[in-house]
Amino acid sequence: MSEGAGFRNETSGEVRGTVVQAGSIGQLSLAGTATGTGGSVPRQLPSVVRDFTGRAEQVAALDALLPAEAEPSSDGAVDDAGTGGSVVISAVDGAAGIGKTTLAVWWAHRVQHLFPDGTLHTNLRGYGPGDPASPGEVLEGFLRALGLPGERIPTGTAEKAATFRSLLAGRRVLMVLDNANAAEQVRPLLPGTAGCVVVVTSRDRLTGLVVTEGAARLTLDLLSEPEAITLASGIVGQDRAAAEPDAVRELVRCCGRLPLAVRIAAGYASGPDTTVAEVIAEMADERYRLDVLSREGDERAAVRAVFDWSYQQLDDERARVFRRLGLHPGPEFCAEAAAAVTGLDLPGARWVLGALAAAHLIEPVRRGRYRLHDLLRAYASHRAETDDPPEHREQARERMWQWYAHHAKTAHQVLFPAHCGWRPALNLEVRADPRIEFPDAARAWAWIESEQDNLVAVARDTDRHGRIPLTILLATAAAGFLYRLGRQKRQLDLSRIALAAARRGGDRTVEAHALLDLGTTHWTVRQLREAHNASLEGLGLACDLGNRELQAWALNDLGLVLLEQGQHAQARDRFLAALPLASGSQRGRLEGVVEGNLSDLCTGLGDYQQGLRHAERSLSLRRTAHDDQGKPFALHQIARARQGLGDLREAIAQCENALAIEPHHRIPQDTAGILDTLGACLRDTGHIDRAKSCWRDALALYDQYGHPRADDLRTSLRALDTTRHP
Repeated sequence: MSEGAGFRNETSGEVRGTVVQAGSIGQLSLAGTATGTGGSVPRQLPSVVRDFTGRAEQVAALDALLPAEAEPSSDGAVDDAGTGGSVVISAVDGAAGIGKTTLAVWWAHRVQHLFPDGTLHTNLRGYGPGDPASPGEVLEGFLRALGLPGERIPTGTAEKAATFRSLLAGRRVLMVLDNANAAEQVRPLLPGTAGCVVVVTSRDRLTGLVVTEGAARLTLDLLSEPEAITLASGIVGQDRAAAEPDAVRELVRCCGRLPLAVRIAAGYASGPDTTVAEVIAEMADERYRLDVLSREGDERAAVRAVFDWSYQQLDDERARVFRRLGLHPGPEFCAEAAAAVTGLDLPGARWVLGALAAAHLIEPVRRGRYRLHDLLRAYASHRAETDDPPEHREQARERMWQWYAHHAKTAHQVLFPAHCGWRPALNLEVRADPRIEFPDAARAWAWIESEQDNLVAVARDTDRHGRIPLTILLATAAAGFLYRLGRQKRQLDLSRIALAAARRGGDRTVEAHALLDLGTTHWTVRQLREAHNASLEGLGLACDLGNRELQAWALNDLGLVLLEQGQHAQARDRFLAALPLASGSQRGRLEGVVEGNLSDLCTGLGDYQQGLRHAERSLSLRRTAHDDQGKPFALHQIARARQGLGDLREAIAQCENALAIEPHHRIPQDTAGILDTLGACLRDTGHIDRAKSCWRDALALYDQYGHPRADDLRTSLRALDTTRHP
């Protein structure tokens, strides 16, 4: 816990509480957003399956969700028309591999021209590896796609959902929410007004959406025999299918009419030197367990048998790569990560990935990124356990772990240069081949946003396998990233994993760092008792070690907890005790942190001159330490002190300077306080409309976290609404 973010109650002058991240959500302007007049329209659908066939009844059911004037014409196209009415939701459910995603994406491509304001798509990962996608992270991606700047996106799920509904109000957008695991995962993502259509796919029947949201349920079953034959014929080629009708029919039977299995098997039969009959003959080999295919209606048995057969058709290199990909614990992977886990160079990895995609064994997600269907992932993992010696699996995992650890460490160094060398866990030597370069902070942050779920999954994977140093590095770095992404639950989970691993490792310095990181995380989510206990335990360990830096950090953290609790004298004692211990630490950064918190305390108690001195000292130290993340906090403290001294013009300038700093250099909770202070200064200088806009944004965040400042600010906003002004 490095910084405080206290905010002054304008009536009492008391320093009260902390908020996490602000966004501009009140009086939301759409000017320049993708759904407004100044940006491109998002079209996020993945590529359509070229050989889609059948499902005529289900396509007609989806078409029926559209208004009468937008029904398909005789040639299968859909005439452009407004959607009108209320929000339309279709819940498409069915077993794994049954073709839910294929149907939803194909239909969405077919009708998306009816939705001039955009098409949104996400994989909710409801049944894949790792954690399902949270509504909050999906909403953030949608808001960015719709053109909302990152600094205006709020942290909390409820506030993101409200912002999303505001952006979509009066607009026509098509949404495909793929692979949901429950209605609760979907509800926050739904638009609130007419004009939008939402298609949700899931293995769950999503009864909750049907009952409470009026969703139309559409359940997919196995393909009919004619549909499956049509699908297989389209893949192997009409001429070949016509020449081997019995073989095509047998191929369909062997695949249990499951679309995924039909697609894979027919793909192998489409080669120029292979007949469908030859494929059937090969599949009849007892090594591929053809007997299990006779279990009537058991699509899982069918797909497993097809997987066995298709796996045996791979050459040694492709089979090895397929097995290695099954060891990846995350929801998707880039080509570079695939190269690492397979031991190939990047061109070789890309070539094999392309071949596996052509065989329908992996799915392209977007440029350079892939995923395995979860049935195929489980199968690949099983083959790795069955076909590879343990040492080969461990070598592959080690390369993958090292690859993610290297890039997490490098991204941390690029984003937080003032922290370099501070945490011993991040000093671990790790290697990566091939490497991704991060020439600037924006590129590093883009990588983190793409890989955040993989970083969590890989940290847990190293923990399961007892790789203590790598676990601590990955968990420590990822927790810091998640803090800035507003994903506190995962941050807390990783902080606990890091502490448990540090204790198993026996390095007491690393354990002290992990304890204090855990205290920071508890403080972030306002669990003050837990934050106090972790910081106090960390202080005891730091004293035992004789480590002055850690003592300063722990005392600072205890001061923040006391400040949050309104115990100002005790908080001052902790900060003043930390100050001499922090001198020179991290090239002055830690001392700058403590100075900033002393400024927060003094200004909140009305000692503005002393608060200004501490704030200016903090800013100077942070500049010396190249602490870009700390500069907004220091500028805000200068602004608050100037505000208290009556220099409102300078206070406004300092707030604007702080808000002008790049979002990836801004700690989220700082932004909320800056907006609050700026609103007060604008009000007092007569800029009422701007003041109200800032305060509405701050109020939404205060309400989100139950902050005591919310009631005071609500009263102030009501007063502004009744104020007469030119």
